This record gives sequence, C-alpha cells and structure tokens, in this order.
Amino acid sequence: MRKLTERQIERRRMSPGEVIARLSDHARGSMSDFLSIEDDGAARIDLQKAERSNRLHLLRRVRIGEKSVEVDLYDAQSALIQLGRHYRLFVDRVQTEDWRAKAVEDIKAGRVTYEALVSAFDESLAAELFEQAGYQEIGAAAG
Repeated sequence: MRKLTERQIERRRMSPGEVIARLSDHARGSMSDFLSIEDDGAARIDLQKAERSNRLHLLRRVRIGEKSVEVDLYDAQSALIQLGRHYRLFVDRVQTEDWRAKAVEDIKAGRVTYEALVSAFDESLAAELFEQAGYQEIGAAAG
C-alpha cells in the first residue's frame, strides 16, 4: 500500500461536525427510505428511491440473492448512544462526594464557623480548611 501524503490524509479526514451529522443520520435512519409499497400492499426494497433521497449512506450491508434482496441499516440505537455520550446525557462514572470540598464550600457560603470546625475536628484541620476557602487570617473569618 502506498503512503498517503499529509494533504491526502487531511482531505479524507472527517470533521467533528460531519461525524455528528453522520451519527444523526444513522439514528434517524428508517426502512421507509428503502421500501416502496405496491398497489397490492406488498413491500419491495427500492434502492433507487434511497439513492434519489441521498440515503444510501445509511446502508450497512446489502445482500442480493437469486430471488431476494436484503438490506441492513446501521444500528440506530448504537448511534443514539454515541450521540448521547457526546452530549453528556449519560453518566458512566461514579461520583464521589469529597467532604473537604463540601466543608470549604460551606465556609465560603458562611454556613460553618471556625469555632464549629475546631470543636468538630481540631484547630489545625479547621485552619487548613479556612485557608483553602481563601481566608488568610483565621481571626477575620472567626469573627
């Protein structure tokens, strides 16, 4: 296989927007793009119809037999999952609660006093948490 130049690679590269557009097309793909209904109610696969409406890129596979044609579309649910991940609709991680961060938040909001922290923990931890909250002088925050 011959090596591609940087320019050739760049021309073939999909932009992030194009990736999202393709996934969106796959998610919205429907067999109605590929079927024609005859007068007698019979359905037949109509690839020309799909071609006219620029929907052939939705085909994952086409099998042409002696007496049949089968088409498979890209998996719409898989495309929806990928789009959901892109838009951060799903949480795939465990969220841990950091009590120190919560304590600093409470200090900044004025919901906890220096004295309360000293009595709950000790003076060195209370001073450390107040320093993380942005108080340089503990006496100013304690008052």
